Amino acid sequence: MTVPKQMKLLRDRFPECTLMAFADLAAGMVLSVSADTSRIQEEINSLCETAQDAFGDNNAELFATLFAGGKEPGVFEAIFIEGQQIGIFLRSTVQQNDAFCCVCTTRISLAEFVPAARAALDRL
Repeated sequence: MTVPKQMKLLRDRFPECTLMAFADLAAGMVLSVSADTSRIQEEINSLCETAQDAFGDNNAELFATLFAGGKEPGVFEAIFIEGQQIGIFLRSTVQQNDAFCCVCTTRISLAEFVPAARAALDRL
C-alpha cells in the first residue's frame, strides 16, 4: 500500500489526527502530507525539524540514557502536548530514516492511535 493511502486510512480511522506527514529524517524532507485543511509549508517543515530534533543522535542518546538506562538502541516515539494539540512523532523501527509526524486534537486515544500508526509505518 502506498504512503498516501496508508495515511488516509489512519486519518479516516482517527479523525482526531488533523495532520499527518511522512518524513525522510536523513534528507530532512516531508515526502507526503494528509491533513483536514490546507496547511502552510512552514508548519509542515517544522514537523520534520521537530522529528529530527527528537530522534537526532544527540537527543536519542540522552533519552536512551535517561529513560532506558542506556539499554535501548534508540528513540522511536516522541509525544508533545501543547495546549489543545498533541504532536506524535514515530520513527520506523524498520527503516529508521522514515517517520510519521502527526498533529492531533486532545481527544485522540493515544492507546489506540500510537500502535496503529506504528504498525502502518513499519509496514511501509
